[in-house]
Amino acid sequence: MHGYHARELPELGAVTFGVFPGHHCEFSWNESEEEAWGRFNKMLRPTRIDREPVPFLKMRYDNPRTRSRSEGPDRGLTTLPVLLRELGLLQDAPGGYVEWENRHGEVRRAEWDGTWQLQDASGCRHLGPDELKSLAGHSLTGPAAVPAAGR
Repeated sequence: MHGYHARELPELGAVTFGVFPGHHCEFSWNESEEEAWGRFNKMLRPTRIDREPVPFLKMRYDNPRTRSRSEGPDRGLTTLPVLLRELGLLQDAPGGYVEWENRHGEVRRAEWDGTWQLQDASGCRHLGPDELKSLAGHSLTGPAAVPAAGR
């Protein structure tokens, strides 16, 4: 499955297990095999013992101001720096949005209508740009959100 030692020592490859430092926030356990391999090979840098976590994140977006958008109707795997960059670029782009999903399947959507709006399971609220970016990061690394009473 992993291919370690496949060419040099095929008999060793059959009994070799690959291990790497994984962070809880990196896995939803609902990934397809293709998504899991894509994340492992392109995003997680498994050979770096001292690597920082790469939180599980799927995103889609449309920004009429920059004329940039994701392809297709599905959210695609990406990284936190990409999410934060697209949130910043959304300012002054009415009609645009950035939508993201964390490892728990929780979906949030940010829009700009002169102020920042965030929609999630607890409803819609207005936030400042720093608060929005902070919440975006925490939504990927923190525990599953519990909607606040009365929202």
